[in-house]
Amino acid sequence: MTIMKKGLYILFAVLLATVSSCSDDFLQKDPTGTPSESSFWQRKSDFESALAGVYSYVYSWPGVLSEIQACYDGLTDNANTQYDESTYGNSKTIATGDLDPNTGGFVTYIYNNCYVIINRANTLMEHLANYKGTDMTEAEKSRMMAECKAWRGYCYAWLYQCYRQVPLVTSTLNLDNMYTVPKASREDILKQIISDYNDAIAGLSDATYNSSDVSGHFTVGAVKALKARVLLFNAYDDSGKAIASKMQEIIPILESITGYSLAERVRDNFLSSKQLSSPEIMFSCRYLAPNLTNDLDLYFGNWCVESPTRDLVDAFECTDGLSWDKSPLAVHPDESLLKAKGVSRDPAVQAEREKLFKNRDSRLFQSLYHSGILAFSEYTDNSDAIFTTSFTTGFNMTKLVQPTKEMPDYSTVSDADIVLVRYAHVLLMLAEAENEANGPTAKALAAINKVRVRSGQPAIQAGITQAELRERIRNEWRVETCFEGLRYFQLKRWHLMDKINNFADPAQPTYIKVYKPAFYFFPIPQTEIDKAGGVLEQDPNYK
Repeated sequence: MTIMKKGLYILFAVLLATVSSCSDDFLQKDPTGTPSESSFWQRKSDFESALAGVYSYVYSWPGVLSEIQACYDGLTDNANTQYDESTYGNSKTIATGDLDPNTGGFVTYIYNNCYVIINRANTLMEHLANYKGTDMTEAEKSRMMAECKAWRGYCYAWLYQCYRQVPLVTSTLNLDNMYTVPKASREDILKQIISDYNDAIAGLSDATYNSSDVSGHFTVGAVKALKARVLLFNAYDDSGKAIASKMQEIIPILESITGYSLAERVRDNFLSSKQLSSPEIMFSCRYLAPNLTNDLDLYFGNWCVESPTRDLVDAFECTDGLSWDKSPLAVHPDESLLKAKGVSRDPAVQAEREKLFKNRDSRLFQSLYHSGILAFSEYTDNSDAIFTTSFTTGFNMTKLVQPTKEMPDYSTVSDADIVLVRYAHVLLMLAEAENEANGPTAKALAAINKVRVRSGQPAIQAGITQAELRERIRNEWRVETCFEGLRYFQLKRWHLMDKINNFADPAQPTYIKVYKPAFYFFPIPQTEIDKAGGVLEQDPNYK
């Protein structure tokens, strides 16, 4: 799902004509009307259609692996999710402490969607291994197998990070065996993820393929980055202390990723008009209007589903590289007026909020804005403005929304790609792993400084301690990747989710977030426990 929009459009033209499924049962087979086993798997085009079916499910409603990834930030100190609906993963429900096996939203959708993809990939791989047709070369088979392995690894990585233990399924499930698989250990799940990623890297590196052959598909660099991501999640102990030996193993994986560079601005990676030419995007969900679109502009523009918090605003440094609360360049607002007036559109209140944007890291206004309307030409593209009818913290998201002169409404659709991995993530992973393994070395500083300098922030100089650089790296992650769905998993791997407990934005003092140690992993959806008839046991924290 990278390289070219045109390539994915062609992929989905095949998909829409051949494959469909909207089942709530994660192991249910595709509905009648899809090709039967006896008539399918007879030619190369059947396998290509089946592979398109594997790729397709990442887009499935409500887009927990794509369109609503920003809503994971609603589980953190970055944003408040404004609507308590499954459309947005029930992230408001989860964030305010109502988390149990019947919660639904992310708890159900991640589990269901991942297993649908896993089962589709397993089925394709089994038929591919037995295919005797002459219309497909061994290299083509190898690459297709590698893509399925990449998808299986990717989905199990999601399950690994979200649930304590899940079933490990490496063959096709059917009506006879779909609920006979017990949960596997975390060690076995991680072993399978790394094995699948390694096989994918080996299969995707076949020199007989070039970029035009694989547009819209996994690439070697993307899989290496995803492998490093899951290993980084596993490289901290239960107290949040880094395990140096595990960090050391991650470094060469990241250093082997080549062929990418940073775009001119962070925001360029999220503008539909510039995504095709971005040298930074490594893996993304591709959209192309009018056939394949999303609701990013409606959700995060007009409706302001994710309202950025003041705490996130304060996390952005001033242009001198000092934190906002310590920099002499900071322009402080009248906090008493902001508190008294709340989210008022009173010009006087807007003027106070505007002070928060003075002399700040450029990523602040590339990521969010204030007061419900962004009309400042220096903050936008082509002097366009972004409007919304809703703002509940005083701030709105810029990052994922396309600039426009029109008020987004129900007819507004976007074909901006959902960015899942970009090169800045690789650099920050390298900075984090190197610092934890070897301290604040030149390598660690070089990696983080590439990201900082791109946005006009001063480089971090040598002489900083390991602990100090750790805090700078973690804050860099926050401001660089806000609304990309990563903050929740970062806080989990650092074992810092407890900082979310009792968190409230000053503009929404009754919207209090609740986190308990038991919430570190989601429960297994109760619907799956019930269907398994005792084979599948619930996470002990939710019994």
